[in-house]
Amino acid sequence: MGKKVMLALVAALFGAASGFCGSLSFHVIQHNDSLSEVCESALVIEDEILNYFYDAGYIVTNVPASVSKSDEQDKKLYQNGVNEAAGSAFDKFVQIKLYFTGDETQNTAVALGNMKRISWKVVSVRTGAVLEEGAQEVTTDVAVDNEKNVRKFAGDFAVHLNKVLAKRA
Repeated sequence: MGKKVMLALVAALFGAASGFCGSLSFHVIQHNDSLSEVCESALVIEDEILNYFYDAGYIVTNVPASVSKSDEQDKKLYQNGVNEAAGSAFDKFVQIKLYFTGDETQNTAVALGNMKRISWKVVSVRTGAVLEEGAQEVTTDVAVDNEKNVRKFAGDFAVHLNKVLAKRA
């Protein structure tokens, strides 16, 4: 084959592959009245979700993790996230809320021990349709509570989100 034909085939394959990529923007929001900054556990969860979707072939971005103290602030952060996703032409937006207990000294280690609940909302950016909204209590065996445990939890959660996105593609 000539160089021009080969180049055309490679370009066509690249175009076809990228045409089928999903795109996702997400935002992790931390709730805890005694923490003023995002804790390491929330950042590890954010990192694991970002890596999972990148490795799964998504075009993925995130709004940097934030701390929220109220439902009103959550709504504002949600709208900002959806607007940012729409402005960047992303297909889906996910808001993830992590609810922690304990003060700053209790949330220094990367662990699930002080995370009590996770909730999420998956929406289509184009239509505004809610694809899934849910919440789950977090339980963990404190004896094995470490960063590996947090990454496994986040990875399992990302798998769940991917199933939701695949079902609604």
